[in-house]
Amino acid sequence: MVLGTMYIFVSDMEKSMRFYRELLQEEPLYANDDRWVQFSNKIALYNKSYDTKVIGKEPSIRFNQAYIDDFYRDTGNPKNNIVVFNFEVEDLKEEYERLKAINIGEVSELMYVNVHMPYWYFNIVDPDGNVLEITGEYE
Repeated sequence: MVLGTMYIFVSDMEKSMRFYRELLQEEPLYANDDRWVQFSNKIALYNKSYDTKVIGKEPSIRFNQAYIDDFYRDTGNPKNNIVVFNFEVEDLKEEYERLKAINIGEVSELMYVNVHMPYWYFNIVDPDGNVLEITGEYE
């Protein structure tokens, strides 16, 4: 088994695309209307509200009943920050300064942990409140 794609639920595709373009410093490989955007590193964005519009118009053409039932099922679980995405960079200080300068999301202070080994990182928050961890070499 191999990892296919990790996708992030977003509420505003345009705003999230701008954020992830700047964060990842790349254009998407693929975009499907306002529903799905795929980047090269197996990260994708999914706008669930797009499906709400389509289900109302042509449900049996696009989706089976199991999908529709699951789509509307409320699990009560939070939708964001269940998983932490950890991005590695070569120069943590340089990336920290870059993301602070372009101001695409709230950036934490640089943090240091030394439990089993020295570890530096910082967090940035995307437009939907997902916390992304950025780590790498830090001098």
